Amino acid sequence: MRYIPFLGLFVLALQSCSNQSLDSSSYFPLQEGLQWDYLVTTSVGNSVRHTDFSIRMGERESINSLLHAVRITSDGTRYYIAENSAGIYRTAKRTLIESKPAIDNSPHWVLKYPLRNGTQWSNPTYPFVLRRVYPYEEGLTRGMNLKMTFQIMAEDETVEVPAGRFDNCIRVQGEANLTLYADARSGYQEILINTTEWYAPGVGLVKLLREEPLSNDVFAGGEVVYELKSLRR
Repeated sequence: MRYIPFLGLFVLALQSCSNQSLDSSSYFPLQEGLQWDYLVTTSVGNSVRHTDFSIRMGERESINSLLHAVRITSDGTRYYIAENSAGIYRTAKRTLIESKPAIDNSPHWVLKYPLRNGTQWSNPTYPFVLRRVYPYEEGLTRGMNLKMTFQIMAEDETVEVPAGRFDNCIRVQGEANLTLYADARSGYQEILINTTEWYAPGVGLVKLLREEPLSNDVFAGGEVVYELKSLRR
């Protein structure tokens, strides 16, 4: 596997993909001090925007007497991650404006075991980029709770991103249906929302593609792509 270095970054040495077990949590590393830097490309209609996004592992914290790994995003949100024999899951999160973690009603799965083709799970989700554009502009985001079903579709894919080439990745596919009422003329429209995620052993998430296709006079959809730029500590 080749890895493209970035100036000024101390890049984590990556282990050989071929030596990793498919039932290893190394597909979602939780060691303190790791940091993932992503290039985010958002496309809505004719607009394309590039931004940066990062996630770092903070010190572990205890919630309800269970020690959690803490993933901290570049916007300051903290996600509390635990692991058991069923998989890796989120139990709570805390934003910058919250004084304490908000506990999830049920486990929010990141990856379920075994990491083999056909393994399934589901999580609540919301639109990432779908927006109302007429008669006013409004993002359709966290106010819309949907259920997305995920399934591991492949165990040996190769992915190329700005950080380099990663082999033996698992590919996770998620699907959710959203029904929107536009107006009396257009009526209801059903949209299939797709999420595709690639995880590399010893690295974690290397690419995410979210597709929310829709284009009419009332709503605009598009896609978001996260691509790993570097993994460092």
